[in-house]
Amino acid sequence: MRLREAVVEGRLTLEEFSERVGSAQVARTTRDLALLTDDIPEVEIPEVEPAARARPVRAAHRALFSHLVRRGRLELGPRSSFRSIFGTIDLDLRDAILTSPEVELDIFSLFGTVTVLAPEGAEVEIVGGGLFASERLDIANTRLPAGVPRIRIRSSGLGGELRVRRHDTPRLVKGLVDALDR
Repeated sequence: MRLREAVVEGRLTLEEFSERVGSAQVARTTRDLALLTDDIPEVEIPEVEPAARARPVRAAHRALFSHLVRRGRLELGPRSSFRSIFGTIDLDLRDAILTSPEVELDIFSLFGTVTVLAPEGAEVEIVGGGLFASERLDIANTRLPAGVPRIRIRSSGLGGELRVRRHDTPRLVKGLVDALDR
C-alpha cells in the first residue's frame, strides 16, 4: 500500500514501483519488505477536522406494521429516511436541531401514514409522490426571509398518506376525533 501511495504522489516512477512489487513478491522476511520502503520519504498529511473528513450518515427509521414516534430535541442531519410499510410515523420537528441549512427527508410509504410537524420559520417543500398516494401540505404560504432552513421532503411509495403541517391538533379535538372514529 505504501508503494502504491508513493507512486500516486510522484515519489516513485512506475518502473521503480514495478521493480519493488516484484521484489515484494519474492521477499522471505518482514525485514526484506521493510527495505523496499525505507528510502521513501514520509509525506506529512495535514490534520483534517473530524467533521470535514466524515461523510454524512443517512439516518434510517422504519415502521413495519407498527407506530414510530420521533419528537423532542432530536438531531436531524442533512439526509434522513423514513419508511412506513403498513405502519404509522409521527415526526415532530418543532424542537429538532437541524445540523444543516438544507435537510432532506426521504419518505417512503407503502399503505402507511406519515405525519410531519414542521418547525416555525423553516421552508418546507414536498417533491415526488406515489401511485394511489395522497399528500397534504397544511402550511400557510407566508413569505420567509432568505437564508431560513429548508426541509425538502422526497415522497414515494404506493397507497400511502403524507401529511405536513406546522401545528399539532389540540388534544381535546384529537380526543373527540378519536372517540368519533370508534
